[in-house]
Amino acid sequence: METGKEFTRLLNNLLRENQQYDTELKNFLDYLKQRDLLNKCFDLSLYDIDQFFDSLVGIKMGVSSTLNAYIAALSCLFEYLMREKYNFRDLLGYIGSAEFRKKYLDKLENGSQKKIIPMDILQKLLYKMDYYFSKDHGKSQDKIYHLLIARVYIELSLIIPLKPSDLLEIKVGELRNETVRTIVHNSISIQLPKSVRTHIIESIDFAEKQYDAKYSEKDSLFIFLYNAIGKKVNPSTITAELQKLYKELKMDELLETYKSGTKNVSLYPLESYKKTAIYEMLNNGINIVYLKQLTGLEISTLLADYDLEMIKSDIDVKSYNINSCIVNSSYFTYL
Repeated sequence: METGKEFTRLLNNLLRENQQYDTELKNFLDYLKQRDLLNKCFDLSLYDIDQFFDSLVGIKMGVSSTLNAYIAALSCLFEYLMREKYNFRDLLGYIGSAEFRKKYLDKLENGSQKKIIPMDILQKLLYKMDYYFSKDHGKSQDKIYHLLIARVYIELSLIIPLKPSDLLEIKVGELRNETVRTIVHNSISIQLPKSVRTHIIESIDFAEKQYDAKYSEKDSLFIFLYNAIGKKVNPSTITAELQKLYKELKMDELLETYKSGTKNVSLYPLESYKKTAIYEMLNNGINIVYLKQLTGLEISTLLADYDLEMIKSDIDVKSYNINSCIVNSSYFTYL
């Protein structure tokens, strides 16, 4: 029987018996197909395994729990193949070693650190955006429109740190009403800085004037902005808009990439703004329960990318927060 077909058959048999690692093992099979490794799948090298895990870092694998899941999935597969009389003892021992796990924990840590935008770079970007849009550059209306969208995405993401897919569906209400100063999301009211509110209104007004669109307070902001030009929006669309903005502003720092497997991956992907905002909020002692409600993310997910011991502040906000809650408890006066 052809090697690749036999391997695929065995993997599918395992998944029929145990679907726990369905996603991880199918991703592994897809990887073997893409790299033309199926015909040597019973003779994979340690290098092949490293290349697979390298391809996951920063793309499908961002936290230690995901790394553990992939290690467990391949361990399960290799043990199954050994029961079927194939020799995967060396590979099983390799991915089960402490050295292997530490190597990829280090790579994940480096990747997570790169996702948080250094404050000097972020401040430089915000200053350049402010200066750029205060001038008349004589650019085409279409080009300016896409840059306006990028600016609004960045600013909103720093204030309301949601997953990109969720932020693209956010509704901002009728901000053009002088009495409206907030965006309500998940029952939490977010007070907008005056300039951000103005920039949102400018983007809406631009769409209505240039593209004959009609905005409703029931519209999701970004869906409206892209519907105005007959397009659908998704995270990759916004990524392309940010790249245009970085190039226009000559923000080379934000255009840097690093090698992950065979791909060049951005040092600061789309979620960097969300991660940076969450980091700053944690640094300032935010109540993690309220942050969970706002973002819709689980607490473990909110904290996964951060080394809490490295988060500093002028006051011990963690102790202050805990002591404040204890003092206000109904039983405290009786102690």
